[in-house]
Amino acid sequence: MNSDQVTLVGQVFESYVSEYHKNDILLILKERDEDAHYPVVVNAMTLFETNMEIGEYFNMFPNEVLTVFDSALRRSALTILQSLSQSEGVSMKQNLHARISVHCMGIISWKAWCGEREELDLKATCLTWET
Repeated sequence: MNSDQVTLVGQVFESYVSEYHKNDILLILKERDEDAHYPVVVNAMTLFETNMEIGEYFNMFPNEVLTVFDSALRRSALTILQSLSQSEGVSMKQNLHARISVHCMGIISWKAWCGEREELDLKATCLTWET
């Protein structure tokens, strides 16, 4: 991915999680363990409807996009943390990870969604990709 693509993906995802996952992030910021790994599960369809280019980049560069998502998630968490009037009981967590979930009714083209990154469980009704 070039720098413009990285910037676009990061900005779109940061805005998306700030709007749709603010409560999830707040709950994570309230957790006591600063070293634990915390997932934020994002619905792929809703995200890709926000910006179709994100879906295209995710398909072409899944590992790079997930890394950008994780960085954007940390930026969003920091912004949310700084916006709180009282910071007692909350702390920044560095190990935030975006998990992309697809809820499907039937069989989907696996390669189209994740570039064959993980094994497909055809019995699953919810597929999740992670780094």
